[in-house]
Amino acid sequence: MSTNEAHRPLTRILLVTGKGGVGKTTVAAGLAFALAKAHGAAALVEFGDGESGARSLGANAHKHGVTHVVIRPDESIVRATAPLFGGGLIARMALGNFAIKRLFKAAPAVRELAMLECVRLVAEEKKDRPIVVDLPATGHGVAWLRVPAQLRDATVKGPLFELTDRLVRELITPGRASPIIVTLPERLVLAETLELCGAMEREVGLAPARLVVNRMPPPIPAGAIADARKLGEGRLPIAGAARELENVLSTRELARDEALAVLGDAGLRSGLRPALLPEAPTDPHGRDVAEWLVREGVLA
Repeated sequence: MSTNEAHRPLTRILLVTGKGGVGKTTVAAGLAFALAKAHGAAALVEFGDGESGARSLGANAHKHGVTHVVIRPDESIVRATAPLFGGGLIARMALGNFAIKRLFKAAPAVRELAMLECVRLVAEEKKDRPIVVDLPATGHGVAWLRVPAQLRDATVKGPLFELTDRLVRELITPGRASPIIVTLPERLVLAETLELCGAMEREVGLAPARLVVNRMPPPIPAGAIADARKLGEGRLPIAGAARELENVLSTRELARDEALAVLGDAGLRSGLRPALLPEAPTDPHGRDVAEWLVREGVLA
């Protein structure tokens, strides 16, 4: 994947995260469509039941080269620990033990480790395509990515050390994965996003590669406010509605100007040029988001 002076180069594995409710999954789906168009194929990896990703991708994602991979917690533990137990069947038997189940419930880091190992396996199996990973929101995403290095440093040898060391070397390291941070054009959300960018680099060792700003208010057409004001000053029946329209347009213009000012500061502080995605009246399809991302140069 190419780069330019305004962007850090993207790796084959993209880790998408951000504060809850910012449209993270929709952006991840858009990235998958854009990458599939550019490279012939791509995979979107999602955790849990997969419903959010399925909605953003639509029913015919495979026809556009996008594979939807859903990683479920229980299944990931079996798959990730199979080498430790000597095989999948033995792993299922061991993990079905009541005491082992209680252990995993008491140690969620093991579950997170297993799901990250499944991401690594997906990337290993699909070497011919980019991988977009829809990570948990904000702090949870950073916590997930810290787990392998923490567990590796707590062990010195053995299967667990080998597993965590492999994850750090092949997945959670510069040159292997690129964090994509999604945010909204709101002061508080942006402040939390900048904290996330710092934590990602400081605690995980991965510098964010892109800052995607979702639902950016559109610019007000030139002269629209002045025209509404002129109509509002007259004696026509629509004068009252025109004054209300002037107020709405002025408020939206002020909100956009404030957002752009905050984003300019955010770009300076993060070292990233924000990519602005437009505000849409309804939830956009992933293919629409793909066009916006390409237009903003996110893949460049």
